[in-house]
Amino acid sequence: MKKQNRPAWITSIAALILLLVALGLLPYLLIRQSFIITWQNMIGILYEKSPQLCEETVPYLFERDMFWNTAQQGEDAIIALGYTKKGVSYLFQNSGLGYVYLGTFIVQAALALLLFYLLIRLRKKQAAQEELLAQDIRDAITQWAGLKAEDYPFLDPGLIHEMSDALGLLHAKEQFLQKKNRDTQMFIENISHQIKTPLSCISISLDLVLEEAKQAQKKRILECFGYLGNVEMLLKRLLDIGRLEAGKIIMRKEPFEMEQLLEECKSTLPDAEQRILLSIEGGAYQKRPYYGDFEWLKEAFLNILKNCLEHDNSSEPISVTISQNAEGIKITVRDHGPGIMPEDLPFIFDRFYIPKNAKKSHSGIGLNLAKLIIDRHFGVFHVKNHDKCGAIFTIVLPVFALKHEKL
Repeated sequence: MKKQNRPAWITSIAALILLLVALGLLPYLLIRQSFIITWQNMIGILYEKSPQLCEETVPYLFERDMFWNTAQQGEDAIIALGYTKKGVSYLFQNSGLGYVYLGTFIVQAALALLLFYLLIRLRKKQAAQEELLAQDIRDAITQWAGLKAEDYPFLDPGLIHEMSDALGLLHAKEQFLQKKNRDTQMFIENISHQIKTPLSCISISLDLVLEEAKQAQKKRILECFGYLGNVEMLLKRLLDIGRLEAGKIIMRKEPFEMEQLLEECKSTLPDAEQRILLSIEGGAYQKRPYYGDFEWLKEAFLNILKNCLEHDNSSEPISVTISQNAEGIKITVRDHGPGIMPEDLPFIFDRFYIPKNAKKSHSGIGLNLAKLIIDRHFGVFHVKNHDKCGAIFTIVLPVFALKHEKL
């Protein structure tokens, strides 16, 4: 990091502090010098008048206890000589030290107030420039522009340069990820386009063959139609993932009830009416409209429920529970299958990840797509194994409201 010049305000404040210290030492030096001269004069006069008395008196000045113990005697002697108790104070004022000390104190107080005022102004300037820096950082994330230390004279220049370098790296990584997402999206779209055309030709050919096929062959042809449907569904999901990651899809904010969405999922999936048990937990869920994209969330929950139906061969129902708390609407989906292997749990939402106990038809993109959709709704999606058996999928969707509408 380059060495930065010291800002002018630091030099000014340092000079004020040094001046305050110097003014604090000045009275001490003056009083010390005056004290030495005064006692030297008194000892000189006493020695000139009576060397013997001077020899007896001077040792008292060097004995601290004796010096303070005889102070009362000195006050009595001053009164006996016809002076008042304020006579010694007059001597102090007459020396001029009192005025020097008072003047120094006034200057110190003025400088201290000035320093306090400058520090308050500095803190306000710092707060304003910190807010400006925060705004510049937010802007730099989307549109890169280097931070310049001279734009923030009241902040640490070294810190500004470090932040500028860090933001530059962050922006470069952001640009790289955006380009990677765009390239991925283009690749998926190109591959999908190249595959869709032959699939359409195959489908049309099978239709023609089916019309002229014998009864024994029709079963095989219908199986081929099923395979074609699976491939088309896979391509659709890949396209959806690419568009979501590229930010090409805008989620709508339409009001609907979560119970209605899950009921529609039940009616869409084959055999789901008997296999899926939908319930509301303890009356905590209030039927208030949730604002989100109905079709995309439906796609997410269909993928979750399909995953549970595929892996649960038991006779137990797949329970779907809706509840509501301070965090938002919570949907819990539990199956009674073999559960997820512990080594698979950290990667269960990764694209194309195939768990060890997955079926051959498992593509590894259904849960990935579901998580992307829930993330775009600012939700939380996690999974764990139940203590007894099966897996538990938990989704929490924050509840928002349109403007002027109470939650």
